[in-house]
Amino acid sequence: MAVVWRAGRDGVEYEVRRQGRTLRLYANGVQHSEFHPQRLVTGSVWDLLWLPVLLGEPDHLRRVLVLGLGGGSLIPPLRRLVDPLAMVAVELDPLHLEVAEQQFGVGEFGVETVCADAVEWVNAYDGPPFDLVVEDLFAPSNTNVTRAVPASKRWLQQLQALVSPRGMLVMNFGDWAEYRRSDATVKPKGWGSGFRLATPDCHNAVIVWTRQTTSSKALRRRVQADEELARELALGRLDYSIRQLF
Repeated sequence: MAVVWRAGRDGVEYEVRRQGRTLRLYANGVQHSEFHPQRLVTGSVWDLLWLPVLLGEPDHLRRVLVLGLGGGSLIPPLRRLVDPLAMVAVELDPLHLEVAEQQFGVGEFGVETVCADAVEWVNAYDGPPFDLVVEDLFAPSNTNVTRAVPASKRWLQQLQALVSPRGMLVMNFGDWAEYRRSDATVKPKGWGSGFRLATPDCHNAVIVWTRQTTSSKALRRRVQADEELARELALGRLDYSIRQLF
């Protein structure tokens, strides 16, 4: 892979590496984002962050909030599958935002980017709720791939307050053990269904709560109905498992 961009900040070395048409963002050797201009599927954890939108009707997700943008891997799939009216992405690291905007071109997908601490932004937010909240907060200096913000009871309550009556919350954990140690294991009130998504490519556990009751069959049915996703699934590039938690 060729290095096409490099920078350093606060003891963290950032690189964007290119392999063919695929761009990957690394921080201290840990991959944080991946982007291909004509392909939704990465075959890794980023697929788990957008797959949950297929648990319900994607066109119902009119307002989207992403906490922890990274390089913006999530934005093109959300635009293609959901096409929301409003999409806001909060990112603490200005170099991540630089990569997202200048290297991955996320500005072309109609997302409003905010350089801010996600916790402080959520504390200060006083606006309408979101139909989809994706919380993917991992520090670039952390080579152990663990969450930057503990999934405490208070944080979970704050996130839930952001989600509309028909919306969903998606949270990324470094692994199943990290999820099991968190307050997110307590079945929350006011939600219809809960799921865990995983992929053999990494240890991450992505947890999804939906306001409305749904099933993994609904997700699989919508994957099969999408020509591109069905092809990627058949070729083994879209490789995921989903387990219903409640």
